[in-house]
Amino acid sequence: MAGFRSTRCRIGKSPTSEFRKPIRTLTVCRTEYGSIMNSRLLSLGVVSATALLAITACSSSAGQTSSPSAPAVVYSRTTATPTGPFALGRGQGFDPAGAFVPLMTCDSPHDYSPGLTFHGVPAGTAQLALSMVDLNNHKVHWLQVGLPATTSGSPAHTLTLGARELMNDLGEATYDGPCPPAGQTHRYELTLYALADALPASFGQHTTPSQTLQSLRNAAHATASFVAPYTRR
Repeated sequence: MAGFRSTRCRIGKSPTSEFRKPIRTLTVCRTEYGSIMNSRLLSLGVVSATALLAITACSSSAGQTSSPSAPAVVYSRTTATPTGPFALGRGQGFDPAGAFVPLMTCDSPHDYSPGLTFHGVPAGTAQLALSMVDLNNHKVHWLQVGLPATTSGSPAHTLTLGARELMNDLGEATYDGPCPPAGQTHRYELTLYALADALPASFGQHTTPSQTLQSLRNAAHATASFVAPYTRR
């Protein structure tokens, strides 16, 4: 999924759910009446029958309200030997010095998640996960699990197919960007976890963010991270 994203249920922020949720297209039934209207040889009974059939077909199509099922996500374990060290890199959302830009923080009404790149995922990895923690107050700002091991990164404001976000210390199951007190600089550690086994669907549903984070650390057979600062003016 390319482009910007995020499903948010955030009070006081502009609604941005349309960025992540798939747009469901509606099929509009159209009946070509030209031949019916232009044919003077058809009897009234034939015209009525044709129109009735067209209306019935359209109604039948419109009545099928069930949306197509989402494609199943198959997690493929990596087998290739990585060509370099396991690393998490900066994508969109950081300035040349490596700090967060305001668009990815609470200073923006959007508060988009940053773009990240994944390199050298170890062989035998079944799934990846992400976290972002404020190193100054140890608050968990972001927990994302279910990333396919074969993905090369996470584009800004985009949720990769199969991934899901868990509850953070700000009470939301989404990304909450840097938000230090005015005039202060906080440092935020972003970590990528390589997991040998896919996490169950229930993972993180009955634990605090700190407990979920510790479970990720315990389950990972490799991690990669970097620290990005943000100064609030």
